[in-house]
Amino acid sequence: MARHNILLMASLLALVIFISQATATRKSDRPDERCRMQLQRLNLNHCEKHLMQRIQKEDGDVLRMRGINYQEEDLKEKCCNQLSEVNNKECRCNALQEIMENLSDRLGKREMYEMEREVRNLPKRCNIPQSSECDLSFDQY
Repeated sequence: MARHNILLMASLLALVIFISQATATRKSDRPDERCRMQLQRLNLNHCEKHLMQRIQKEDGDVLRMRGINYQEEDLKEKCCNQLSEVNNKECRCNALQEIMENLSDRLGKREMYEMEREVRNLPKRCNIPQSSECDLSFDQY
């Protein structure tokens, strides 16, 4: 009888441990899933266009000479509004990483360094508090 109780208690303990680990795993997966869904909802094109204008300064100078500077500010404002919707720092870093990867296909090697600098500075330019810098990585340069 005592042996039966010990086996029953050990089985119950194992079940409790299994359930707690499964719950902890599911909880840790939820933020990643929420972030992925949030990034799918956002239109990061505004940020990409804004950064392309900043990187390709000659085009920006031509736009300013023609009096179309408002487009650049409008893109920046839309970009900043979207980034500010992402209130999780890790998710915002994922968004910046995605922007950087999307832009990399359109840039030459020299522009890549400028792009990385611009992407890293984007939260500051948007007045978004960032407790620390994102660990952005780019493998192709």
